[in-house]
Amino acid sequence: MFGLSVENTATVLIDGSTVFLLAGVFTETSIMRKRGRSDDKLFYLLIVLDIIVAVADIVTYLSDQKDFAAARFLNMAGVSIFYIALLLLCMVWLHYCLVRFSGMDTIKLSQSRGYKFIFAIGLIVEALMIINWFTGAGIFFSVDENNIYHYGKYFVLMFIVMGLYVFAGFFIISKYRTKTDKKLIPIWIYILPLLAGLAVPFVFGGVSLTSICCGMGIAFTHLGSASEIAEHDAKGGAGA
Repeated sequence: MFGLSVENTATVLIDGSTVFLLAGVFTETSIMRKRGRSDDKLFYLLIVLDIIVAVADIVTYLSDQKDFAAARFLNMAGVSIFYIALLLLCMVWLHYCLVRFSGMDTIKLSQSRGYKFIFAIGLIVEALMIINWFTGAGIFFSVDENNIYHYGKYFVLMFIVMGLYVFAGFFIISKYRTKTDKKLIPIWIYILPLLAGLAVPFVFGGVSLTSICCGMGIAFTHLGSASEIAEHDAKGGAGA
């Protein structure tokens, strides 16, 4: 029915591995769940969004260029949900970095003009992707009558917007590390997997590494949080 190629099979296995990886990360966040902080809630949202990205990617690779009933519908839906969730993931990543590393809460951030402007760009692109999905306008991507996926005229613009959110998050983390002189997990571990997840499929095509790369970035972020919690607890114990 599906007739998967080697590349498609590899992608399905990689996306499936992402789901298991993130499920494992979630089960290891009991300390964070007890804290109930805003940045912890945003971290859970990152996990959920990347799982959605992985599942949508599986649906796309199982239905692309297939001729079974509803294959074209599933292909377009999978591709659309994949990119909508991926952009949301990048936006939530930046918001997470702002809340966690700048010390500002969501209410204060939402009152900032710069914040409103930056996130308005993402929301506009999200709206255009939804329009693209239901009209088949081909703004960012399309699925033709033969159920073959194609890049749209403004496909690159979509990835530029995603990259801006990732780099902005990197800047926030870098500024925080410089200010507090934190020497925990190297900063490139946060950013490199996320950038690779965006760049590799766009540049090379073939096997999709987006979900697993973003999953690794989320996992490393969790390790960084766990390290800071352990350091804080150790200092508290030393001072007791």
